[in-house]
Amino acid sequence: MFRELQSASALGLLLMYGLLPIGNQKVYAGNHLSFSNRLVESAEERNKPNAVIDISGKVTGENGEELPGVSILLKGTTTGATTDVNGLYKLSIPAGNATLVFSYVGYVSQEVEVTNRSVIDVKLLADTKALEEIVVVGYGTMKKSDVTGAITSVKAKDITAIPTTNALRSLQGKVSGIDITQSSGQPGADINIVLRGNRSLKADNKPLVLVDGIPYGSFIDINPTDIASIEVLKDVASTAIYGTRGANGVIIITTKKGSAGKSTLSFNSYVSMNRKALYPRMMNGEEYAQQKREAYRTTNGDVYRKDEDIFQVTELQYIKDKQFEDWQSYIFHNGLMQNYEVNLTGGSEKTTFSTSFGYQKDKGLLLNDVYRRLNGKIGVDHKLNDRFRVGLSAIYSYKNQDKRDNPLNMANKILPIAKAFNDDGSLILNPAPGYSAQFTPLADEQPGVFENNIVDKRLFSSAYLDVKIANELFLKSTIGLDFRDYRRGYYKGYNTIANVGRNSSSGVELNNYFNYTWENTLNYNKSIGNHQIQGLLGTSSLGTKLEEYTSSGNNQASPITSFHDLNSNTISKAIGSKLRETKIASFFGRVNYKLSNKYVFQASLRADGSSVLAAGNKWGYFPSVSGAWRVIEEPFLQNSKVLNDLKLRVSWGKSGNAAIDPYATKGGLGLSAYAFGTTAAFGYWPSIIPNPNLTWETTGTWNAGVDFGFLGNKISGTIDVYRSKTKDLLLPSLLPTHTGYSEILENIGQVENKGIELAITTQNISGKAFNWSTDWTFTLNREKIVALNNGVTRNEANSWFVGEPTKVFFDYKKIGIWQLGEEDAALKFGKNKPGDVKVADTNGNGVVDPGDRTTFSQVPKFSFGVNNHFEYKNFDLSVFVFGRIGHYINYEYNAGAYKPSALENSSNVDYWTPENPTNAFPRPNSSYSTTNYLYQSTLGYVKASFVKIRDVSLGYNIPSPLTKKLGVGRVRVYGTLQNYFTFSKIKDYDPERGGDLSFPLVKQMIFGVNIDF
Repeated sequence: MFRELQSASALGLLLMYGLLPIGNQKVYAGNHLSFSNRLVESAEERNKPNAVIDISGKVTGENGEELPGVSILLKGTTTGATTDVNGLYKLSIPAGNATLVFSYVGYVSQEVEVTNRSVIDVKLLADTKALEEIVVVGYGTMKKSDVTGAITSVKAKDITAIPTTNALRSLQGKVSGIDITQSSGQPGADINIVLRGNRSLKADNKPLVLVDGIPYGSFIDINPTDIASIEVLKDVASTAIYGTRGANGVIIITTKKGSAGKSTLSFNSYVSMNRKALYPRMMNGEEYAQQKREAYRTTNGDVYRKDEDIFQVTELQYIKDKQFEDWQSYIFHNGLMQNYEVNLTGGSEKTTFSTSFGYQKDKGLLLNDVYRRLNGKIGVDHKLNDRFRVGLSAIYSYKNQDKRDNPLNMANKILPIAKAFNDDGSLILNPAPGYSAQFTPLADEQPGVFENNIVDKRLFSSAYLDVKIANELFLKSTIGLDFRDYRRGYYKGYNTIANVGRNSSSGVELNNYFNYTWENTLNYNKSIGNHQIQGLLGTSSLGTKLEEYTSSGNNQASPITSFHDLNSNTISKAIGSKLRETKIASFFGRVNYKLSNKYVFQASLRADGSSVLAAGNKWGYFPSVSGAWRVIEEPFLQNSKVLNDLKLRVSWGKSGNAAIDPYATKGGLGLSAYAFGTTAAFGYWPSIIPNPNLTWETTGTWNAGVDFGFLGNKISGTIDVYRSKTKDLLLPSLLPTHTGYSEILENIGQVENKGIELAITTQNISGKAFNWSTDWTFTLNREKIVALNNGVTRNEANSWFVGEPTKVFFDYKKIGIWQLGEEDAALKFGKNKPGDVKVADTNGNGVVDPGDRTTFSQVPKFSFGVNNHFEYKNFDLSVFVFGRIGHYINYEYNAGAYKPSALENSSNVDYWTPENPTNAFPRPNSSYSTTNYLYQSTLGYVKASFVKIRDVSLGYNIPSPLTKKLGVGRVRVYGTLQNYFTFSKIKDYDPERGGDLSFPLVKQMIFGVNIDF
């Protein structure tokens, strides 16, 4: 098995040992050295001043397999080397007494005295302790076999397998229980993350994301190649140690650190050619003209009117000449993304370092829509002595983005019977004859008329001190400082889409963020016979501060100054500022107990005090208990030829969420404007009633799971079932008008989530030349609102309904179109006529009324991922399939973009006419407005289930003889197709986008290279 892994890095071997079966091999820890003694120089030569001797040899494993990437270090120095893919090494050292240190992840390190040898062959034996996969948990690490909660670990090779700008997106479909979607294709767009369902109705449901233990946020600006692992903590027993911050789950990102020995340099780069993914077209000129004829026919007694009566003279000429425009063809361009990453690591026995640099430029599908990012990381760890160790890490990112406003809204509604450019190539601002409100969607692309620039600078840093108080007692103090400066400046001239010939507008937004984290932990580890005890005590202090400043105005004196001369605006000047501060103080503890390596128990308690809550309610207490039984360690399974791993887990825990804005418990004032003659005056009135009784939202969760491995671990995985209840939801309650307030915030709601998660890895074929493995994930979650305020079962304004998911659409349900012959029934049901939308009579009273409205869930019934990985000699191929099933979206193309009035261009849909009695879309009608016709909104609710082949990647590792000639260690080239194949019932649209027509998702053709020096 080790032979098959010889091309992996040292880190890769550890990770794979934690995942691949050991089989029936017996592994012993110990020393076994094989020396070959050959003198190459005389004693006199060796004793000469500054003499140097050359040493070479081969490093193998216990079965003779060649080990690549073994670190050989001259003890007490930084002089060293590493073995090549054949396990061979060469090293020059000063003559004299010397000791070489051979170290390899997953093996026992060996110290070998040179003693006049020029050739030293070493056999390393596997370390049984190292073969245990280590996972990161709250405030520490743990053997995977000792984990009692629901935790999924994603290692570096899986994070970097597919190129991505946000490392968290690599978790989509590969971690059960987590729902990740990309809802915009604009460069720099964030992703949506929900872990085990939505819990809160008013607060954010995103999980807590930590980078090296410090809160970071869901948009990860770190190079994926800088990440060692990502752990997803799903059940409350795992997250309760984070208290209020862990209510929605926790994602822990651990960055790579340096290692002693020879410095390693790697370079990773890719170029991505981007095109729009599935996107529907609008009507062309002839289709629009016919729809307009039909619209006027409907209001003219079912008789077509003459074209001269409904089209202008210029329009008639355009129709005759077929002067039509496809506006989307002008808007969309091919995008290009470039990404470059350089990583350097190394160090000595006392000091290790890691540093990296990255540059990314993403030119979007729209002209002048560009995202640029520079980022760098440096980490240093230093061992002062046997008791003290210190470390420092700093991550800096600089983002500069030119961001377009959405031009597709105008492009999709402006008439195709138009002319975009004059004969001299200049832009026509009102290209549709007679429609002055329809401005060219290309207006913002004129030089000097539009700018929307964002500069975002962030320094994310942390430092730690480790103190070994005793052999079993360790103290760690960590401080994290997070500084962020954000500036958005915009200028929009009068001839832009936003202003359509009116006054220009300009403004600046400045945000300064400062977050700090200071945490101290005391860890105790003790083994007594068959008993192992781990204890943790800790304190945490977190603070956030946001200062915001805004300034804007209209009718700026000159476009030349962009947004840098706001004082020259002559009208609508406005300034604003805001300060927001929060603090959380915490105390926590955890105890782990393991008996006979079979029975594992864990208990934790965290106390959080939050500044956003009122006095008397600031503190919350969040306990958890869990246990695991390693059944595989029982005597009756020791010699099983079928089972290789079996562990049962059960846990319960409680977490909280202080899901209110700062100062909400103090009430609030509203601003009122008055006029004294020509002088403006302002006053304030109490708009928000204070509630000093507000307290925590709390979530209690039960989780049961099983970890298993069969047939030499050729089939391994986990199954988890869970149920969580969130109580005391912070919701507004309506108040009588005589109180002077409209509502008050109270702790009154309840939400329930329950589900099943499955993750399986199968080793389908394992051979010397060909390997095939498959990773399967399945997630099923059912969420529902259990209670609202004061016995209320429905809140229609917010679309909250007892017994339904937290996110639904609430509307009538379209079941077809009224047909000829149904005139009487249509009239009786709701004054409808043939060609109108037919909605369901859900309450069965024979007429349409508000009681007929129903819900459409935005939450998927289940999702799944299947990732096949193939290896053949130097080639590797991965195919990843992702599916999201059973949810609805509000599809803009069907509802808002269909214009039966024909006053604007329309979706190219199958609409009803007497000759085409379809049940798809209503009849065109010139009496409708452009935005309001009978049951228009019902057209948008469509089932958005989809399955996509999200990634197909083919790589090739250049043979080592050739890379040696090039002077490098490893070179891999690859090509990837992302988001190219999507299957759904919605034609020409990617449902992952969520229904919106702005900034469609992109499909990417990527070419990349990974080089290790």
